[in-house]
Amino acid sequence: MTSYAFINNILHVSIEGPATIYDLYDFLDELGNLHSLPEHLKVFYDLREASIDLRLDEINILSKRAEEKTLHCKSVKTAFCVQDPKITAYAMLFSWLPDNSKISRKQFSTKEAAFEWLNAE
Repeated sequence: MTSYAFINNILHVSIEGPATIYDLYDFLDELGNLHSLPEHLKVFYDLREASIDLRLDEINILSKRAEEKTLHCKSVKTAFCVQDPKITAYAMLFSWLPDNSKISRKQFSTKEAAFEWLNAE
């Protein structure tokens, strides 16, 4: 299950339980349809309770989709809070993919470290 809300100008996304590429792709479409995205978007993904199985090409597809859906933003800073080694690897690969300098992605093992990075200028 994926849920999200803006809290203190940060988009909090929580994925709990099983999530497929279709679930993640649909979420990115929904995100792109939000008309209230800030110019400088900050996103916190809580993946500590997620169960995800992806292929390498699917990670690339999701990365490109995320870039497409946030084209109008001047910057996109995304933090992934992870515990599972496989999901950590997914987050690392996802973080390395963007060629666009306006996009920053990093993975963290604690929520506190993720928010510290998101809130740093």
